[in-house]
Amino acid sequence: MLSLPADAPADEIKKAFRREIARYHPDKVQHLGQEFQEMASGIAADLTEAYRILMDPAMRAKYNEDLFGGAAPAAGPKPPPHSTGQPDPMPPPPPASSTASAASAASSSSWSAAQQAPARPPSTAGVDFVKKASLSRMRAAVDEVMGNPGASPVPGFDLAVTAKPKRGLFKKAEESVRLLVKFVPLVDPEAVADVWTHAMKARVADATLCVILAGTGLAPSKELATAISEQRRKSRNAGPVLVPVDVRDWEALFPPDTPASVRALIQRLKEEKR
Repeated sequence: MLSLPADAPADEIKKAFRREIARYHPDKVQHLGQEFQEMASGIAADLTEAYRILMDPAMRAKYNEDLFGGAAPAAGPKPPPHSTGQPDPMPPPPPASSTASAASAASSSSWSAAQQAPARPPSTAGVDFVKKASLSRMRAAVDEVMGNPGASPVPGFDLAVTAKPKRGLFKKAEESVRLLVKFVPLVDPEAVADVWTHAMKARVADATLCVILAGTGLAPSKELATAISEQRRKSRNAGPVLVPVDVRDWEALFPPDTPASVRALIQRLKEEKR
């Protein structure tokens, strides 16, 4: 639940709990449907229970015994220096009427921080929730911005549509775009290489192939730029326009040749976030 090693000390447990529980705060899910709000509430309750057990030395010892069959790593949490030796009080559990409870000090990571170092992906329990919620919002934005484009499933991608060009009376027709969306826990060079291989098989004539690689964190921008350049070199500049996106705040790294409709799509998602 907390993506921690079995011998993690108390301060790491507390930090991980605050990081994970903040994802399911009512303010973060109130714009989603009832199904997602209920999922968030359940995950928050599980996270709170995990924190309660791991911060209690006796309960943690029992948990380790059950989990490792008596071969557990070093004992329970280590109290911080100058403490009384007792674990810090646990934040209050999620109220029944709320979708989730969050530590007051936790907040979403900024885009500038994401450029400096990769964010840790959410716990396994939270990945499906984040993925479903993000794709739900993206589908709605695609329909709104691209005018209900035709869907055409592509293996290896969570969403695939082809937007026909819009023709205006006094303006140049927009380009046709083949948009593929892939959700991953963390957008890093490995994810870029994997998605590039699948995208190369999905090219169509007379349409710009664009891939949105979305995740809950991005590797440093220089690493991503290098990875994309390497893949483009290998494919002799025949690959897709790849746009890494952080779904926490919908910030994106736009290549110069990103289609206008894709830029408008991400901008729409950012406006919804605000």
